[in-house]
Amino acid sequence: MRKRFLSAVLIFITFGVFAQNDDYQHVISVQSGVSLFSPFRGKITSSQEASDTTVSFSSGKAYNFPQINVAYDHGINRWFSIGGAVSYNKVSLDLKDVVYNKKENLGDVKLNVSRVTIGARALFHYGNANRLDMYSGVRLGIGIWGVNASSSSVDNKLDEVFKEAGGSGIWRTVIGNKLGGGFVLPQVQVILFGLRGYITENIGINGELSAGSPYFASIGLNYRFGSGY
Repeated sequence: MRKRFLSAVLIFITFGVFAQNDDYQHVISVQSGVSLFSPFRGKITSSQEASDTTVSFSSGKAYNFPQINVAYDHGINRWFSIGGAVSYNKVSLDLKDVVYNKKENLGDVKLNVSRVTIGARALFHYGNANRLDMYSGVRLGIGIWGVNASSSSVDNKLDEVFKEAGGSGIWRTVIGNKLGGGFVLPQVQVILFGLRGYITENIGINGELSAGSPYFASIGLNYRFGSGY
């Protein structure tokens, strides 16, 4: 009896590992997640004991645009897929009565920081059944950062202040009291565990836990279609 039970378990495990549905080779996912941008939300305050290199302000607020990720995965075989993904993050700061170095009055300052991440990813699928797909993998790509700032001050000192603060390699355009620029950095993400559960034959929900950029955890919807391998 015990041998029969163990045999049945082994058959189930073996079938589960390689039983990803052959009828759906393509998967499109839309997700929203938690990233380094997520904590920047709500009211922010300035230190009352500002040092000579600290920016102080009377009041401020941070706005966080939800992290959005769109991915496409193409099944090479039952246990491996490759694809690509695009993600978008943005945070905005609205600061009132900004003073730099206790002497430079910049007025009200608005600062926007955004990042578009483009990458390729490879996924290893395991423990799958007809409407269940578990996977782990890696995503490699680049992050295109954009930064722009504006000030209500008529002295046009914003460019000098940001360069003095270490932003000389970022800013590319200066128009009056507005400036902007950007830079590119490599992005690496290890997908520790991903899960897709299908409500219908084609539509499902998904979640991922990851280390790296552009997000640490995400949840969303996915749609599968296409012919078999």
